[in-house]
Amino acid sequence: MQKSFREFLGTPICDRLNKGLLGKVSDLIVNPVDGEVLAFFIRRDKKLLLPTVDVLKVASGVIWVDDPEALVVPDEIIRIADVLKLNTPVFSNKVFTVSRQYLGEVVDFRFETNGWILTKIDVAKKILGIATEKKLINATQIVRIKPNEITVRDAVVKIGSAKEKKNELTSSFAPAALSVDENFKN
Repeated sequence: MQKSFREFLGTPICDRLNKGLLGKVSDLIVNPVDGEVLAFFIRRDKKLLLPTVDVLKVASGVIWVDDPEALVVPDEIIRIADVLKLNTPVFSNKVFTVSRQYLGEVVDFRFETNGWILTKIDVAKKILGIATEKKLINATQIVRIKPNEITVRDAVVKIGSAKEKKNELTSSFAPAALSVDENFKN
C-alpha cells in the first residue's frame, strides 16, 4: 500500500498484545542511497525510534508492533545511526535537475509500505510560504540525494490525464540508482 509522509505523521504506534499506545510518528528516516524507509521517530526530540523491520502491520490508521521493546534509541542500530550522520533529509529538501533547473522543494513524499521503499516525491515551488504547482516525480528519476538538495534527471515529461497523474513526471530512461555524493559518506 502506498502512503505519504504527511499521512504517517501523528500515526499511533501500538503494541499488538497489550493494545497499548507506544507513541506517535513524528518523523521518518529515509536511506538516501537506496530510498528505503528505515525507521519512524516516535518522539519529537528524536531520541526514540521504531525500525520498519519491526512493524507487524499497518492497518486502520495504526502501526502495530509485536513487542514494545522494538522501540530503540537511534545509536542502537548501526545502519540507522550511519544514515542519520549523513543528514540527508528528503522532506523540505530543494530539488534541481542535473542541468541545475530549480523545480522547488519536497512538500511530501510517498513510499510503499510492503517494502518500505520511496516511490515518489511531491515537489512544489513556494511563493510567500504557499506551495504552488505541485509535481510528482517518480523516485526512479532521482540521481542523488545530498544534505542540501535532491538532483533529478533532466529528461522528464509531463504525462497523464487523471487528476493525480496530471503533474507526474516520468522519463523513458532506465531507473536511476539513488546515490549519496561521495563527499558526504563517512
